[in-house]
Amino acid sequence: MMRKIHRPLVTRLMSLSVAAVTIVTLGAGAALAFGGLADFAYRPTPITAATTDIPALPVPDTKGMDAKQVAEVRRGEYLTAAGDCMPCHTAPGGEMFAGGKSFVTPFGTLYSPNITPDKATGIGNWNDTQFWNAVHWGIAPGSSLLVFPKYLFPAMPYTSYAKLSKPDVMAIKAYLDAIPPVKAAQRPNSIGFPFNIRAGLLTWRLLFFNAGPVHYKKSWSPAVRHGAYLAEALGHCDACHSPRNFLFATKQDESLAGTRILGESWFAPNISSSKKYGVGGWSRATLVAYLHAGGDMKQGAPYGPMKAVVDFSLSQLPESDINDLAAYLQTATPPRETPAKPVPANPTVVLEGKHLYAANCAACHQANGAGIANVFPNLAGNQSVWNGPPDNLISAMLGGLIPWHKNGPAMPSFADVLNDHEIAAIANYVRTAWDNPGVADATAEDVLKLRETAPPGQIALADRDYLNLSPVGSAAARKLGCPLLSTPMSDPGNHWMTIMEGVTADTLPNRTRALIDEVRKLYPNATPAELTNYAVTAYCPVVAAERGLSRSEKRAALARFRQSLPALISGAEHSSETSAGG
Repeated sequence: MMRKIHRPLVTRLMSLSVAAVTIVTLGAGAALAFGGLADFAYRPTPITAATTDIPALPVPDTKGMDAKQVAEVRRGEYLTAAGDCMPCHTAPGGEMFAGGKSFVTPFGTLYSPNITPDKATGIGNWNDTQFWNAVHWGIAPGSSLLVFPKYLFPAMPYTSYAKLSKPDVMAIKAYLDAIPPVKAAQRPNSIGFPFNIRAGLLTWRLLFFNAGPVHYKKSWSPAVRHGAYLAEALGHCDACHSPRNFLFATKQDESLAGTRILGESWFAPNISSSKKYGVGGWSRATLVAYLHAGGDMKQGAPYGPMKAVVDFSLSQLPESDINDLAAYLQTATPPRETPAKPVPANPTVVLEGKHLYAANCAACHQANGAGIANVFPNLAGNQSVWNGPPDNLISAMLGGLIPWHKNGPAMPSFADVLNDHEIAAIANYVRTAWDNPGVADATAEDVLKLRETAPPGQIALADRDYLNLSPVGSAAARKLGCPLLSTPMSDPGNHWMTIMEGVTADTLPNRTRALIDEVRKLYPNATPAELTNYAVTAYCPVVAAERGLSRSEKRAALARFRQSLPALISGAEHSSETSAGG
């Protein structure tokens, strides 16, 4: 399991070497589950529950180092863990720090670089000055258009890292230099012209980039100063939680007021000192529990991008660090008052949401929204449920969530079970039920837009940050009106409902027969009409995603497929009887 990283025993003054945290999404996990239906009802396949401990960071090789050098490496390990560097520089299933994780932006997709000490593909040949320039100034070795520096895209938050002390930056380099090298070539970015010309970033930098230390107020205590360094410098909290202008620079006069995360389906909420809309009204114990221990039954549990931050970073720090961070957020940040625009509630829609919640969610979260301690977070009184737009609640229902605790139950995805209107109705009910002071502002259009954030399959998913929807639950399938896996249909499991992916005209008949055979094994009494529904439900998303076809051409293709099904179903039945008799 991941070992606890302890902060070196030095005084917590302004020059203190510290770590940082990335506060991406404060809130509670809506670990919705499906239950209470007939035996032949669909139940979503749960996400695989986590059964292993959080992996440890690579052990640095300190052989041959003197005591001072070892201390610097250990301090760098602490800073690297606290800064959550590993998840951003590790592709799903890849080696730690070897790069390749994708970041979807409005301009295209960026891939993180290899920062292991491999000399051919990593940073093994970088000297101290080059590393400092990259982290502090956002300039990598090399050039652009021959005469301009190789400016880093600000997806790498050097605008915050510029506030780090030089000893801290060098300590991070000392640790990275001491871990095992991994040979992994940089995956090329997919950024269109003219945004791929790094020299063009010069104007943006002149307008919005100011390198300098954290500005501390004289009235701040040492703990608050330490928390400010954690939040503003290596933590780059404002990179996710501060709104951006039309040139995608953060708005400093709205810092930490909450905003949608670029390229993702998540909303990074208000984490200012506002007592109503930020974290100023939380008890210190609740905020520390949320950031360090995975939450409680008051404000729920971290989920989405924030869960990874807690798992891999904040939970590995001394609790005293998290107390300092909480002190800064709750007492020293400008309060940002961000009330929602009033929306008249539609009683019919809210009532529909109540019935849908009872059928799909109450078995886990309880009819009163209280949840079950340490298993399913509460939704009643949970700020992430009602504060800000409904994006996080919708995203949880669409994508599902990994377990709150090790070996606990996961939240299944409802993307291929409920339509856009139904998901919006549940969101509106939850945001306004049990005295939650939210507004019923979720719409079917909002749900569809969030489905559309799921990146194309050829993009290496950034672990659990992006929605990873099944074909049935995809935006393309919903736009074409493809059937959902709803009662009385049931997912046969083992990825049978994705059997049509990559299908061709030659392979379509055999794959259809295979699906029908599998369904018959599970449900021997399935009627031809039900078997037809299964086949169409599996095939429709493939047609929906086909590029170059008009809507009418897609519908014509589905009509032809339906016409072929009676013969295929009959043939599959005959084949099954022959096999049974043989």
